[in-house]
Amino acid sequence: MGKASRKKVSAYEAMGNQGKHENELKPPQESPASSSLQKTTSLIKFGPILILLLISFAVYFIALFDDFVYDDKSQIVDNPWIRDIRNIPTIFSGSVWSFRPGAAILKYYRPLMHIVYMFNYHLFGLKPWGFHLVNILFHCGVSVLVFLCIRRLLTEQRSPVSHAYLSPPFMAAMLFALHPIHTEAVIWIAGLPDVASTFFYLLSFYLYILFRNGVKRGYLLSILSFSAATLFKEPALTLPVILIAYDYLLKKPDETMLAGIKRYSPYLVVSGVYLLVRYYALRTVAPMEFYADLNTYQLIINVFPLFREYLASLLLPLELNFCHTFHPIISLFGANGMMSIAVAVLFLIVAMAAYKKNRLLFFSLLLIVVPLLPAFYIKAISWKPFAERYLYLPSVGFVFLPAIFLSWANEKLPLAAKSFTIVCIIIAGLYTFETINRNNVWKDQFNLWSDTVKKSPDSAEAHNNLGNEYASLGQLDRAVAEFRAALRLKPDYIEAHYNLGNEYASQGQLDKAVGEYRTALWLQPDYAEAHYNLGIAYASQNQWDRATAEFQAALRLMPDSSGVHNNLGIAYASQGQLDRATAEFQAALRLQPDYAEAHNNLGLAYALQGQLDMATAEFQAALKLRPDYYEARQRLNDIVSRRH
Repeated sequence: MGKASRKKVSAYEAMGNQGKHENELKPPQESPASSSLQKTTSLIKFGPILILLLISFAVYFIALFDDFVYDDKSQIVDNPWIRDIRNIPTIFSGSVWSFRPGAAILKYYRPLMHIVYMFNYHLFGLKPWGFHLVNILFHCGVSVLVFLCIRRLLTEQRSPVSHAYLSPPFMAAMLFALHPIHTEAVIWIAGLPDVASTFFYLLSFYLYILFRNGVKRGYLLSILSFSAATLFKEPALTLPVILIAYDYLLKKPDETMLAGIKRYSPYLVVSGVYLLVRYYALRTVAPMEFYADLNTYQLIINVFPLFREYLASLLLPLELNFCHTFHPIISLFGANGMMSIAVAVLFLIVAMAAYKKNRLLFFSLLLIVVPLLPAFYIKAISWKPFAERYLYLPSVGFVFLPAIFLSWANEKLPLAAKSFTIVCIIIAGLYTFETINRNNVWKDQFNLWSDTVKKSPDSAEAHNNLGNEYASLGQLDRAVAEFRAALRLKPDYIEAHYNLGNEYASQGQLDKAVGEYRTALWLQPDYAEAHYNLGIAYASQNQWDRATAEFQAALRLMPDSSGVHNNLGIAYASQGQLDRATAEFQAALRLQPDYAEAHNNLGLAYALQGQLDMATAEFQAALKLRPDYYEARQRLNDIVSRRH
């Protein structure tokens, strides 16, 4: 073999080869300045979101120590649906209150509310803090979505959104996170439909905006989010109107009408399917109708004072109250009516001017009004046509207004923009103070209803509920005073008559108790609990035939009540009808095998019929459940003595 030839390599080529070799083996080194710039960019991008999450959580942190209040006890503590996942088909095929006998007349359809409660129950048990935590987390998510939606809308309109931590979208989202009007929706566990529905509503809207700007995968997710929103609360059905308004007002009309129809069709299909499923579950389109004493004209004109009150609460959330008393007007020509018309006209003038001059401003006004429209259907709302939680979603449009002004001022009047930013920060501080104070009101039922009665002394419902709290504390005289106050304000208040009857019964005033129960039944003949307690009052007076009739009436309404079966058995036994008594005690035990009193009563029925072995077994079963059950032990000892 010949000598291997050697190729001469110039110094220039050697340097080039060395550089190539190094580039292949080592990644390029970032300069410290470049790394710092990336970190700064990341902080600017995600920092405001993290701060918003912190603010939203911190202001409601104290609510984690609050108790269940008002509807929370019925919807969670006494709700059998949330304890077993096998109830999911039942949840989707009934009204929100179908699990509670006699309350199914409230025709609302919110199945995902029960599903979230079920999730919470299996995760936290019946610990209130877990349920409060979920509400707060939804609120945190909504605050972030407010920031993202407003930032995207302002960017699309080429509005300046610099200075991320004090940018218009951040200031708007901060005001939303801290606004005291949201305390009812966030702190009250039963406000879950409002915060959850708003979360999915805004998520759907934000994904739709992204889709309209080229992110194709956002479209399906938007439709799915809209579907979830509707299953939390009915006002979510207003989203298609907002989507159409967004396209018409803020996007360039560069498409055919057919393209728009195709884009909206899935949302309309979801709405139609929802309404069909809702009708199947409730057998009606509209909720139960209230305020039958108001004619159509009066129902229409009362929209104006409600609208004025909603706007006032957004602007000045000072006298927050769980129960704003509704005093319907009968004419527009009174002081209240004229003032309300003036506010509505002024709002309309501003909206018309905004439509001509600033479409983004007009869109923000729509965001206030459109989601609020269902709240103006007074006949569908039982005893609170005005509720602060109804403003949770509309307030998104409200906080959008200062963001629009601040964005404009940053471009046109920089000095004024700085002053306005300071004003917004001061307002946020005042909001924080009021929200934390409101947290203290919601910590338990007694605080809540004491505050409500103080602010709404003319609310019969507030007096009735405060009476229940006094009763639970053993302050019976105060409880009676509150129930009487409720009846002075509303003489046909069924629950107040029933509750007053209970207090009279607990004080041994049986004749008065009977009178209140009978009044409640005259007003509502199918009031199962009133039949039951009236039966107990008659039994306490040894009027066994009347007691039997009332227990039978209660049983027709509550066939699965072990307590009714047991007391009906006692009534039969007291009249010497031992076979019937035995059958009722057995029925009670089939429904509730660990019912010690029913075991004892069945044992006595067997003993009276001479069936001592069976009686012994029942007394022993009662003692196994309650070792300190004196009556069962005495009767068991009597049987032992008789046998010896």
